[in-house]
Amino acid sequence: MPTTPSSLTIEYVKLFKEVRPAHLAFDALLAAGTLTLALVSRLAIQPDIAAAFSRESDGFQLFLITLMTVPLVLRRVYPTPVFFVVLAAWLVERALDYPETLALTALIIVFYTIGAELSRRSSLRIGGITALFLLGWTAIGVATRETVTGISLVSTMIITVTPLLLGREIHEQRRRVEELRERVERAERDREEKARRAVADERTRIARELHDVVAHQMTVMTLQAEGARRIADGSDPRVIEALKTISDAGHSALIEMRRMVGLLRAPEEEFETEPLPRLSDLEQLVDKVRAAGVPVDLEVGGRTRPLADGAELSAYRIVQESLTNAVRHGGPDVTAKVAIKYGEDQLDVLIQDDGRGASADTGDGAGQGIVGMRERIAVLGGEFSAGPQLGGDFPGR
Repeated sequence: MPTTPSSLTIEYVKLFKEVRPAHLAFDALLAAGTLTLALVSRLAIQPDIAAAFSRESDGFQLFLITLMTVPLVLRRVYPTPVFFVVLAAWLVERALDYPETLALTALIIVFYTIGAELSRRSSLRIGGITALFLLGWTAIGVATRETVTGISLVSTMIITVTPLLLGREIHEQRRRVEELRERVERAERDREEKARRAVADERTRIARELHDVVAHQMTVMTLQAEGARRIADGSDPRVIEALKTISDAGHSALIEMRRMVGLLRAPEEEFETEPLPRLSDLEQLVDKVRAAGVPVDLEVGGRTRPLADGAELSAYRIVQESLTNAVRHGGPDVTAKVAIKYGEDQLDVLIQDDGRGASADTGDGAGQGIVGMRERIAVLGGEFSAGPQLGGDFPGR
């Protein structure tokens, strides 16, 4: 009958997987160093000092020293068992009143390990109760043995409580660093997801709007070709055939465009039936922003002329998004300026405000709006720049 592993076993397996090889290598060196230190201190005990203890150093003490130091290799893998093995070996050595060696360092290490590797409740329960026991045991030794002095109480506290509390502090620091790392990673994932959604949403919106623009032009082209074919009835058959080809191609392209754009939009989306905005509608947009409490100065330069529907729509949307950001993130008393300049083969759009800037706001919408503006300009093959200036304003161009 298969047995169910205990939670303690599962915890140890998890710990073993989390301990890095470099940590195991370090702990092996630590165990070897502690063992060497204990053996050297054992050989360095002066005869007059050794005579003050009940037993002379022998092979059994050497075994106890080995039992106190070698298990340190696995102190991070099995912190609790290693703690009790080292503690038991040290207690036996002290109970038999062997001359003291620097194997005591192993006790300091395991108290620190309990504080650093276990949870707060477990470390204080195991380490704290053990420390109290050792303090009481030392107090009894002070009262019953000449080799145990009052200073031993202080030293016992130093080798138990101090490393335990130090380990707890290290544990808390690790926890805080891990929580901070997780928050940073989560924020980065959220930021990337928002940026991805913003790009996808804006591209879908652009595709839908351009569909309306191009579809309108193609419909006009197809209707004109069909009308011309009817007017040209009886003319050169080649002209009639060419007009028929234009009409058929327009119908096919229009159907294919609607199918492709339909794949981009959500099933619940509806195409806008109202006329798409143009640069000539900027005055109404500026009036709405002024009514919202933000003074806007609109300047139009150059020879005003109709542009391609896609360019007019994108320019309008960029001004709309920029003024929206000014209202949301500009702060009190913000003012804005919109400058439109018609060139021979280009259109320059400058939007500027003197507010505190989007970076000072706790919202997260301005950055995604800039992503959308950049996408619109990229579709048209233009150049886009946005960023803060001295004084905190946030211009876009």
